[in-house]
Amino acid sequence: MKLIIRADDVGYTPVHNLGTFETIEHGVVTSADIMLDCPGTVDALEKLTKYPWISTGWHAHFWGAPVLDPKDVPTLYDPERKGFRKNLTRLEDVDFDEALAECRAELDRCVAILGKAPDVGGGMGGGNTPMSRAMQQVIAEYGMATNYMEPPEFIRKYIKDPSQIPVRDPKYPKIVSGSVAAFDDLETDSIKGITKYDPIAYYLEDKGGLLSMEEDAIVMNAWHPGYVDYFVYQEGDYGPNALNYIAIRTVDVHALTSPEVRNWIKEHKIELVNFRDALYGRREYQNHLRSVGSDLTV
Repeated sequence: MKLIIRADDVGYTPVHNLGTFETIEHGVVTSADIMLDCPGTVDALEKLTKYPWISTGWHAHFWGAPVLDPKDVPTLYDPERKGFRKNLTRLEDVDFDEALAECRAELDRCVAILGKAPDVGGGMGGGNTPMSRAMQQVIAEYGMATNYMEPPEFIRKYIKDPSQIPVRDPKYPKIVSGSVAAFDDLETDSIKGITKYDPIAYYLEDKGGLLSMEEDAIVMNAWHPGYVDYFVYQEGDYGPNALNYIAIRTVDVHALTSPEVRNWIKEHKIELVNFRDALYGRREYQNHLRSVGSDLTV
């Protein structure tokens, strides 16, 4: 089995990045999904230049603020929040040209610092709102892969119009999202539910069923490793279970740097790969492991 271990929300803040890069440097993270509009974006992109074996994705939450001057993108901007309007990808009254200009500005900043656009773009492309269409256009313009996974159930719930649910592009090998089950305990208002969240047990007890998948399966596990500061706690995520996802971030740092998870990967001969490896048949991450003499080499 090939396994991509993805860190989400990279670039949230510089403090959050400290935890994220612990899992890249000393853990098992193979891919970084970057938010290109947040206080830690530049810090994350500068750090990632030192880790060319890590693939990158555009994690387009729009939780931060426009790269462009707010007066140039008024339909995207909320002056009270001093940042983006909430749920931008769902709004119908966003100006398409403003959305397109902002998306290009975010990708241009990424190219200027990282030297390239992200490898994969915007998760599963879909939807027909102005922001969704702008994202799909720039993903194509900047040559990012998209629609490389079978849409998981939460995507089907998110996009109400069945005709707008994305379809996996057959030119890419099939990648399965394998960590969704780990977040079931977070869909609750009970603190008891949150305390059940355990990424180490997810692997050791095979709660995601990874070991029962076909030997040649390519699986992607997404986690949220990072440290928490005021912006992450108060001004970033505004979803109904935002506090739960704040609470787990340091837990993910611990799990993804733990000897337990590392030994589980070794014991079951899991091949760690990045997205470029999975999509294009490369061996960048394994070659990196070889170059540093890692015992995780397959």
